[in-house]
Amino acid sequence: PATGPNELALVCELGIADAAPVTHEDFRQWVIEDDFCAGRPEWERVGATVADDVHAYEMMKLRLLNGGHQIIAAPAELLGLHTIADAMAHPLIKEFLRKVCLTEIAPNVASVPGMSPAGYVDLIDQRFSNPAIHDTVRRVAFDGSSRQTGAVIPAIRDAIDQGGPLDGLALSQALWAMMCTGRRQDGSIIKPNDPNWDRLHQAAKGSMEDPKVWLAQREFYGALGAVEPFEAAFASASLSLVESGVEAILQAYLEG
Repeated sequence: PATGPNELALVCELGIADAAPVTHEDFRQWVIEDDFCAGRPEWERVGATVADDVHAYEMMKLRLLNGGHQIIAAPAELLGLHTIADAMAHPLIKEFLRKVCLTEIAPNVASVPGMSPAGYVDLIDQRFSNPAIHDTVRRVAFDGSSRQTGAVIPAIRDAIDQGGPLDGLALSQALWAMMCTGRRQDGSIIKPNDPNWDRLHQAAKGSMEDPKVWLAQREFYGALGAVEPFEAAFASASLSLVESGVEAILQAYLEG
């Protein structure tokens, strides 16, 4: 949440002298593992969740929130949308997020006390859709080579291991690849936005004719690119995306 002229104007209107105000959404979550050698403060009294195991909370956030960000960032960038709230205002992107999360990711995510995976999808839908939070698509899409491998690609492995659907997850990777070609659907330029941009850019250009070029990036996909269900779903999504465009392929996925 960078400080800009809008934030400076807001605190001025409120009569607050602050040269570096920071805004934030109306949500906070603090989960702490209850593993202390000599007692601890009662952090629960100020809203913290103290749990015996934080792994389930971490996985829910990584798979659904972090993964969800990556799922919507690429199509939003390709369509020239500026903020995450703008992306969620696009009905196809919003429903793409919900369908992938609910049908392909959530079945492999455990519930935590007071929150089911489906409930968490509703929560991130609400948070991402907040127009008062000017979180840019470019920021969220930055460093996809790290963020995709940390959140979305593990969800693909989970889906394969469980024999679940993965067409939407494969489509998310085809959209990421197209974003890395550096061209939006209207022909405008997407500026380099990844520490590995040159490598991604070359693979993305090659994959527009041969999808296997993208999946051959073993530093991101490992052996996953050669797993038949994912390889076939990615190839189909990639070729259809080139032929039909972003909105048409999102519509086709949602109707499928």
